[in-house]
Amino acid sequence: QDRWNKLERTNIETLITIQVHQYDVSDHFLKIKIKDPQDFEWLKQARIYWSVEKDVSIIVICDVTFDYQHEYLGCKERLVVTPLTDRCYVTLS
Repeated sequence: QDRWNKLERTNIETLITIQVHQYDVSDHFLKIKIKDPQDFEWLKQARIYWSVEKDVSIIVICDVTFDYQHEYLGCKERLVVTPLTDRCYVTLS
């Protein structure tokens, strides 16, 4: 019998997929020796910060900043995150 229901399984699979992608990104940073926070390899990653002035979370990618709006996108299945996926995020920002 299945240990988790469909929603729980999808959540776990999505978290694992995202974690593996973050590991790959971190490994890439180490291999190319990223040290400068202004390096494009770092800037092109979506980053989340807390804005004390605004009292809200902000999302930063490249040179664009968005206030986090608590959008609920549902529990979506992800097959894989690729370099093309990353380029799409940069292009859409």
